[in-house]
Amino acid sequence: MKDSNKDLPIDLVYTWVDGNDPEYLKIYNEYAETPKDINPERVRDTYDMLKYSLRSVEKYLPWIRTIYIVTARPQIPDWLQPNHHKVKVIHHDQIIDEEYLPTFNYNTIESYVHKIPNLSEYFLYCCDDFLFGSDVHISDFIDNEGKITVFGTLFGENLKFRIYERKLDIVSLGLVEHNPVFFKKSYIDELQVHYKKLFHATREAKFRRNDNVTMQKVYKQWVLSNYRELARPIKVTELMKIHTFHKITNNLKKQEKAISALEQKAPKFYCLNDDQRDNPNPKVVKLIQDFLTRNYPDKSGFEL
Repeated sequence: MKDSNKDLPIDLVYTWVDGNDPEYLKIYNEYAETPKDINPERVRDTYDMLKYSLRSVEKYLPWIRTIYIVTARPQIPDWLQPNHHKVKVIHHDQIIDEEYLPTFNYNTIESYVHKIPNLSEYFLYCCDDFLFGSDVHISDFIDNEGKITVFGTLFGENLKFRIYERKLDIVSLGLVEHNPVFFKKSYIDELQVHYKKLFHATREAKFRRNDNVTMQKVYKQWVLSNYRELARPIKVTELMKIHTFHKITNNLKKQEKAISALEQKAPKFYCLNDDQRDNPNPKVVKLIQDFLTRNYPDKSGFEL
């Protein structure tokens, strides 16, 4: 399918943190209140995943206009080419209201990414562990009729039955949710006005809590409830043809089998989710590192 939207400006936003930064960890630990707050999986960067994700973007999404990396000040990836015209680092204090800083809450940070100056009206949002494995087109996210693709449904439902009445949080189904989100800024503005109190309560939490509003989840519900005629919900059976959600665990045999299947499938996009707890298996670490260097061997123009 040819993209009739090929001239539509679309930016890409990542959230990232350098979990090895001693100054960041010092502040992080000072604010932590529970053992869950200091879960190493949330901040460590064992695999330099963002670097490989950018390599995949350069290879498979050449139509992206500008790439924004949102992180805590003064962090910048040490391998990043700082003067590249297509990549910009955005620090939290440039977009997040001062009353909520510092924040270590993924839900807070995600709720502010649309505030990036000069960000395109339509933009793609990714966590740093999302990668692309084959050619991706604009039409994968917005069709020729202007309908926005909505991933995260099982059968194309409007998601209402999967929302807790009080918490406004969609049941977590990693299989269908760990994938890029195609946002429209004006829709985000609308829903954040509508749920102003809930977003404020979320942003007051320094760390992620179970009763937080999750931006990308409520956004999908908002679009399918209020702009159904402008949305294209994707069934899970259709999604699984182009997407893979993979948890990196310490079981070497299972990881070898799963990574081999992932490599053969070469999905349009996939997530390599760190689930290795406090003590990553070195053999699994090497397996994943080898996979990344084998599939993305060449430096991107975004690297030093």
